[in-house]
Amino acid sequence: MHSLQRLRQILFRVSGGRELAALGDQALVSGANFITNVILARSLGVTEYGVFALAWMTVLFVNSLQWALVVSPMMSVGPKQATSERPAYFGAVLAQEIAFAVLSALLVMAGVMLSTRFFPRWNVGGLTLPLGFVVLSYLLQDFLRRYFFSVRQSMWALITDAASYLTQLPILLLLAKQSRLTSAKALWIIGLTSVFGFVVGGFKFERITMIRSSLRDVSLRHWRISRWLLPSAFMQWSAGNLFAVAAPLYYGAAAAGVLRSAQNIVGVAHIWFLGLDNVVPAEAARRMHTEGLDSSFRYIRSILVRWGLVTLAFVICIGVRPDFWLKLVYGSKYASYGYILQLYALLYLMAFFSGPLRAGLQALEYTRPVFWSYLAMTIFSILLAGPSTRLLGLRGAMLGMIATQFLFQCIVGTGLWLHVRRLRRDMKLAQVEN
Repeated sequence: MHSLQRLRQILFRVSGGRELAALGDQALVSGANFITNVILARSLGVTEYGVFALAWMTVLFVNSLQWALVVSPMMSVGPKQATSERPAYFGAVLAQEIAFAVLSALLVMAGVMLSTRFFPRWNVGGLTLPLGFVVLSYLLQDFLRRYFFSVRQSMWALITDAASYLTQLPILLLLAKQSRLTSAKALWIIGLTSVFGFVVGGFKFERITMIRSSLRDVSLRHWRISRWLLPSAFMQWSAGNLFAVAAPLYYGAAAAGVLRSAQNIVGVAHIWFLGLDNVVPAEAARRMHTEGLDSSFRYIRSILVRWGLVTLAFVICIGVRPDFWLKLVYGSKYASYGYILQLYALLYLMAFFSGPLRAGLQALEYTRPVFWSYLAMTIFSILLAGPSTRLLGLRGAMLGMIATQFLFQCIVGTGLWLHVRRLRRDMKLAQVEN
């Protein structure tokens, strides 16, 4: 018993304390997503799996908008609320979330119907209803888990995710064994299990009140944060994903399947990428509010060092034998794309640093550098996504995504450094005047 307790203390300290619960939850989510994509890639084939990958890209895009409008402001503002203010605040946030999820589902369904006219090669016409449904349910369930992290209820985030993902996998496996799995059925299953997870977790949502003035005040405060994050989310998707979208435009849906299969392997890093995103912004904001600027940024630096080393070790392991990993997971038909997996490993190593940098900006409620970085990335992508992919194929698409990530790190890192230096200077001047 003593040894188990000692082991738990060691893990708690190495993981950075509070991140341990979030990483456990993210291990469940990322592990389930990994297995889901392996099942789909093996059972659907390269082309049909590419259709699913294109549809899922839509879900991820809408979820990035939700992060900008609802989740990110909640993670920054929610931890600062006094006990008496919480019911009205979270009531306003929940109202925003429901409105956004419903509107997003309707717009996605309309977009799918239009896409069948302009991009018939994508073959997504039969996904209108299942894709709209999965957008609605996935957004609600993801919002709920982020809420639990923002209020330090990590165990309930784990419970709601377990209810969703641990029911999703057996159903997908059963249909795959019966050779009855399609992209549409996969989306329906993911949507239904997301609803189940949302219902389970909804019983633990704290007492709320709906006050019109609070809804207005919360919306205005959130908007001061998200007014830069929302256009950034649009540009983030276009900046990084224009290269990924250009590949199937030139080479068909199979190209999307190849990119997605490689990303799924290196995407194991999402266990700590997204796990840290669930707690680091809120914890940095909380330390900023209670202990000051120095404490907040000491915490962020510790995250950069510990988890940067973990990420480096992981991508080296993947990059040394990429063909082995592709063959092991998907079979021999994917093994020839090892160079894509190597480039994805490099991309993820660079992408790690964006999380702590954004957390610092969110803690300061200063998100303007994120906007400017994505503007630069978008301009770069618009100019080069087509030519690089057309001339260099999938390798050109990957090199373009790596270049856009490098632009992001440079601009956001510089913006954060300049803003912190300005704050420190203002603090010194204030001390001198007093």
